[in-house]
Amino acid sequence: MLLAASVFLYSLPFVWDSPVAPFLSFFALIPVFALTARTHPALATLDGMVAGAASFVFICPWLGTYHIGALLFVLGLEAFWFSIAFGVMSLIQRTKSRFALPAAVCVWVIIEIARSLGFLGFPYGTLAYSWYESAAMLAIASAGGVPLVGILIASVNASFLTAYRRARKGGKIRLAVAAAAPGIVFALAVLTAGRAGGLIAGVEALPVSAPPTQARPEGMYRVALVQAAVHKQDSVAMYQNGFRHLSALSDEALEYSPDLVAWHETAIVPPIDWHLRHRPERDVYNFVKDVDAYLRAYPVPILIGNGYAYPEDKKREVEHNSAILYASGDVADRYDKVMLVPFTEYFPYGDLMPGIDRWLIKTFGYYWTPGPGPTIMRSGSARFATPVCFEDSFARYFASFDAPDFYIIQTNDSWAESAMMQEQHLSMSVFRAAETASIVLRSADTGYTAAVRPDGSIAGMLPEFDRGVLYVDVPLGYAKTTVYEAGGKNIDIALALAGLALALASVLTRRRSLSH
Repeated sequence: MLLAASVFLYSLPFVWDSPVAPFLSFFALIPVFALTARTHPALATLDGMVAGAASFVFICPWLGTYHIGALLFVLGLEAFWFSIAFGVMSLIQRTKSRFALPAAVCVWVIIEIARSLGFLGFPYGTLAYSWYESAAMLAIASAGGVPLVGILIASVNASFLTAYRRARKGGKIRLAVAAAAPGIVFALAVLTAGRAGGLIAGVEALPVSAPPTQARPEGMYRVALVQAAVHKQDSVAMYQNGFRHLSALSDEALEYSPDLVAWHETAIVPPIDWHLRHRPERDVYNFVKDVDAYLRAYPVPILIGNGYAYPEDKKREVEHNSAILYASGDVADRYDKVMLVPFTEYFPYGDLMPGIDRWLIKTFGYYWTPGPGPTIMRSGSARFATPVCFEDSFARYFASFDAPDFYIIQTNDSWAESAMMQEQHLSMSVFRAAETASIVLRSADTGYTAAVRPDGSIAGMLPEFDRGVLYVDVPLGYAKTTVYEAGGKNIDIALALAGLALALASVLTRRRSLSH
């Protein structure tokens, strides 16, 4: 029953579309802590494998739309992480020390952090992200990011579990109330703070419209975010269809005098300059020639997401997934994606596993080459950063861009065919905005194209899977440094040290009690 409850309560905040859903995270870990406290570590490890795989069947079913292998791999990956968490928490809680439950709280959050690191980083399904509409949680994130939100969520769970144990043990209601009080107070504070709503001075009224109802305010920089709802792009005919929608929407945008037009990730697909030079396929060449002619004639800078291969690299040995700024048809600036999606965009172990490498390329297509690092683009008076898609999942990397006026995240989540997936991805952009106190714009193929204020509140967005343009008038020169950027991002190191200290204290306390 505890195992089933843990899966149910853990996954429900991500699949239940209700304002109540995030509050379930305050109870989601109670059965986890209770189960690992009364189970042998070996069995707890097996329980963790089951809990991790079962939870992500509900949280990430959209991976199966891309490829059943992607879903099965993530289920195995989460089974691995949950098995470690459950096993270690069981070992610690068997000491029966007063430090055991706080140590288990730290272990859980450390595993959450570990899930987002390295080549296999996959932070989807982290409980903190279910709070992306909460003013209180986003304010906390501006100080300590997702890990600080995570430790508070886990601590509330521990508070409620301690209260239950004390109430059961001899009916000590006064002690039970004392244990529950911190969790209750925190939950009430979160509830009272309500939804995020533009609380940071200077950007409360970030003007967002589709289309604009007024002329561009003086001193503002107008960005037109195009949502083409193209869906599939795996043939020249589909490339042409997508470009037809992108160009039509961009032509409509000119009526409202944008300073910049932004398309989504992999909007064109074939690398334009490379195909213009080498012309290996006539139909592809004719297509990119038309795109090039359109970009040269377009009177406003356009930021497009696309593959980029160096024209002089005849064999296309290096190709990037890039955000490319075109001005008068020429490449004015470019950012090459660094944090690539494992297996489908990047596999660094091809020499060690050539068979797997060949299967991945055959199944998912060629890899991208990681870029050199963060880049700030300039267009007119604006300085902006352009992380690509999956990169907004990584808080430290996102914060490493040099204080831009705003971010534009280009993404293409159309492959998932899932509003739930798009919402989970949007939640990460929201937390990145709060952590860096930055204006974050999203240009997506099928959604969510959105504008996010520096406090994480959503100023406006387009309906998912609809075509349209979202216009945002951005104030320039707002950039500031948050507590998170100044040092709060190192809370993960502090949590690791605290967890180790509490685990040692649990063991030492247990040994003393045995000796007496």
